[in-house]
Amino acid sequence: MRDLSEELKEKEEEIQKLKELLELYERVSKLGEVELLAAEQTLNAQETTANLARNELIEMRDRFKGLGQINSERKTAILEIVNDKEAPLPSLASKFEEMGKKDDYFYSDFFRIIANLDLPESEARSLWKEIYSHAEGLSKQLGRSMNFVVALLDYIYLKNRLIENPKIVDIYSFEEIILNAVIDEGTGIYNRRYFNLVLNKEITRSKRYKRSFCLFLFDLDNFKKINDTKGHSFGDDILKLVAGTLMYAFRTEDISCRVGGEEFAVILPETTKENAKVAIERFRTYLRNSSKNDFGIEVTVSGGVAEYPGDADESNRLYSLTDAKLYEAKAAGKDRITYI
Repeated sequence: MRDLSEELKEKEEEIQKLKELLELYERVSKLGEVELLAAEQTLNAQETTANLARNELIEMRDRFKGLGQINSERKTAILEIVNDKEAPLPSLASKFEEMGKKDDYFYSDFFRIIANLDLPESEARSLWKEIYSHAEGLSKQLGRSMNFVVALLDYIYLKNRLIENPKIVDIYSFEEIILNAVIDEGTGIYNRRYFNLVLNKEITRSKRYKRSFCLFLFDLDNFKKINDTKGHSFGDDILKLVAGTLMYAFRTEDISCRVGGEEFAVILPETTKENAKVAIERFRTYLRNSSKNDFGIEVTVSGGVAEYPGDADESNRLYSLTDAKLYEAKAAGKDRITYI
């Protein structure tokens, strides 16, 4: 027979569970329709996320099984070529042509290894030519040879959605490649390409949740004079100082980008003009003090600010209005910020 104390303990545990259920029922019964709908949406979102993660793991498992079937020598050769960040595009094309002649399935294996994509050899060759042509175009625009993997990612994200979920393996991390495509090389903050993407995303997000945000555009006053008198290396250091000051002065959720030579943009989510002004003045003060202490000159900026959706509810219009205010500040004597 069981000890009486054990039976009492079990009964107490059952009573405690019943109490917890009653408390839960009481809390749920007090929820209104809006709260219940919100809870349901949260649960659905969590379930969707879990399903996506599960499918992703299954795809990755199947993909790596497929990679094991590729000739190891060919796989190594492909990875060595793509991992060579310094190889000019013509050299890369020659190596690909040479390997394509040796191996009947070289191009299809290439896309199986480098991205989550299975293609017949003829389609793989055609896709290679399209991406290579895209890389040549980017190289001409930038005035330097574009790394092929960066061109590949640019093609995937901005020009052709054929490859929905690329996986870069055995080369360097996928995140690093993405950063190469969206980070400004000179300052280490986001570039114009990323700015264009995230501005549209912020408008979509703010519209969905009925929130406002501010766009702050500015450029450095008299930067050409700084370059001419102190040299381009000094000017590069000033640009890096500006980028560092942006990261220090603004919040983590604020997005700072270099959108031109000495022109920068900051997107301030869920921020009114009044709050944006506080952050912007903090940035200007930090920049003046830091540049004077570190470089012996006082760097100032001229800028404009507009707010979504009060001033504009579309990205091109918002940018144009803010840019106009920037030039208004410069025309008014520089070292100032104008607001719509």
